[in-house]
Parts: sequence; structure tokens; C-alpha cells
Amino acid sequence: MRQTTRLTNVARDLPAQMAEREGVLPVWVRAPKRGHEFYSGCSRPKLYEWAGKNYIRSVSIREPGRIKGVRLFHLASILAFIEECEKESKAALN
Repeated sequence: MRQTTRLTNVARDLPAQMAEREGVLPVWVRAPKRGHEFYSGCSRPKLYEWAGKNYIRSVSIREPGRIKGVRLFHLASILAFIEECEKESKAALN
């Protein structure tokens, strides 16, 4: 548990991650256990589907020797993908 806390504190101080941050939105989000993700409104299965098809960025973080880890989704890539779908939808109507 202590390693996770230390990793979080280190990640919080990285200038590269802070440079990616847009306003008050987080850079990475977790898939919701139930319901929809807060910022994008996407469900857990949809996020995994899109990540599997490389539509959005995703990373799995697992410490060596561990069975379980955490999968994070890049919020900006989710929002960009949704905007791209909107553009394609509008183009198809014209």
C-alpha cells in the first residue's frame, strides 16, 4: 500500500503530466464499476471496447509479480474520439 501512495505522489509532481492537464479535468480516469464515467458519460464496457480497438488511449499499470493492476483511460483521447464521431455524424447528414 505504501508503494502505491509513493507512486501517486511522484506522478503528481511530474511536469509532463501537469502540462497535459486541461483546466480542472484529470489526465487519466478509471472505468466506473457501475454506471457511467463522470467526465465522458461512457460505460465501462464501452471504454474497454474503444481501448481494444485503439480508438482511445489506455494503459494498464501493474507492479511486477502482482496479478492485479489498474487500467487507466486517457480522458483527452476519449473526448477527442467523441468529437470525431460527432463530426462524422454531421458530415454524413450533409
